[in-house]
Amino acid sequence: MSAPDTNIETQKENHRPPLLGIKGAMIFGGLMLLGVVIFALMNGSEPSADTLIGTETTVQPSN
Repeated sequence: MSAPDTNIETQKENHRPPLLGIKGAMIFGGLMLLGVVIFALMNGSEPSADTLIGTETTVQPSN
């Protein structure tokens, strides 16, 4: 059941600032995510032959 004295126009006016804040936060979050992706793509590099991946040093037991 809904309230009998609902005034939709008044509710639209009362909810406008919070909805604008939520939309602003969503836009800000999207821009920040886009910025992180662009930053990661610009600073990434292809591994070169000099890149050491998975090298492990083993200690030879002395006899």
